[in-house]
Amino acid sequence: MNAVVVAVGSELLGPGRRDTNAEWLIARLFELGIETTSRTAVVDDVARIARAVRAALVDASAVILTGGLGPTDDDRTRDAVAAALEVPLERDDAMAQRIAALFTSRGRTPGPRQVRQADRPRGALWIDNPLGSAPGLLVATEQSLLAALPGVPSEMRAMFDATVAPRLATMARGALAATTLRIAGRPESFVDGLVRDLYAWEGTETTILASAGGVDLILTARGNDAASARQRLSGLAGAMRERLGVDVYGSDHDTLAAVVGALLATKGATVAIGESCTGGLLGGAFTDVPGSSAWFRGGVVCYADDLKTSLAHVPETLLAAHGAVSEPVARALAAGARRVGSADFGLGITGIAGPSGGTADKPVGTVHIALADDGEGRAIRLDWPGDRDLIRRRAVTVALDLLRRRLLA
Repeated sequence: MNAVVVAVGSELLGPGRRDTNAEWLIARLFELGIETTSRTAVVDDVARIARAVRAALVDASAVILTGGLGPTDDDRTRDAVAAALEVPLERDDAMAQRIAALFTSRGRTPGPRQVRQADRPRGALWIDNPLGSAPGLLVATEQSLLAALPGVPSEMRAMFDATVAPRLATMARGALAATTLRIAGRPESFVDGLVRDLYAWEGTETTILASAGGVDLILTARGNDAASARQRLSGLAGAMRERLGVDVYGSDHDTLAAVVGALLATKGATVAIGESCTGGLLGGAFTDVPGSSAWFRGGVVCYADDLKTSLAHVPETLLAAHGAVSEPVARALAAGARRVGSADFGLGITGIAGPSGGTADKPVGTVHIALADDGEGRAIRLDWPGDRDLIRRRAVTVALDLLRRRLLA
């Protein structure tokens, strides 16, 4: 069984606007054993909403709409669903009286706009709204179940759980289980090459996703019940972990900084940092972890060369001989931070994040990262293209992974 989620509302298509309703619905559908195969947002236009509904009814066993059921002129989901089903919109007098009584009980006078919420496509059932005035709609076709819910998150969630979820649970066949394996220090093509043959694992699906934070393998398994789905998922995840070894740093919501922090805590060790081009992003990653004061000593953000010398004790001779963006300076930043912070480990980052400042020898994307410890330490040079934000975030990931691998050695 599969589902399509349709979010109605022109505001959802503005820049920077997250559709949290759809995210919540997809998670709940997954818990019911229903895979969401499509998700879309549509402006407040009857014809466009109707087209989206018709396409969804052809494609899915369950169609869930959110938004557009209120009393204002731009609430057009009722009209669109009626158009998609090719049935008239009818006024339910009993519901109109119920809505009027609700407003009266709250000391308000209902008007024609509020009564619009009592209109429904012929043949649709009501979904009770215990938290608001706009009821939802439930329509069963020969192939699909359609539910239209308000866009107010609290109302939508309560109505879905009380009415829609039990209905879908009787329709769903089997169960789903999922996990994400989180990988650092390897490119997407390398990870894909190691585990590609495992994508054919029976009853499972694998998606590979690369980002500045590393590579994620998103694993989904289906079974006759929750136990069999989890068992199948465990088998696939175990096989992939065996292939990838230490490259897997965690799963699901694990962050690389938190994993590094846990390793430091286990060893009773501490870290201090010296940052240039990342401008405090590495320190921010560490302090985002609750309890990081137990193992993170602090750091120095030294963008200017004179501050590299005065705060992190980078020798002027190194800067003059090699330039600020170099392995010797990165090592000196790491060692200086370790010494100033009285820490067991030091991390240093220096580079050219762009968009300007690059040269033929050191183009934009050149970053040197170093680890200082009680031995020879380690150093890495990155030469990765990308915009300023991507280069800086990649540098943080590599620095964290450099320390992680040292702690596992």
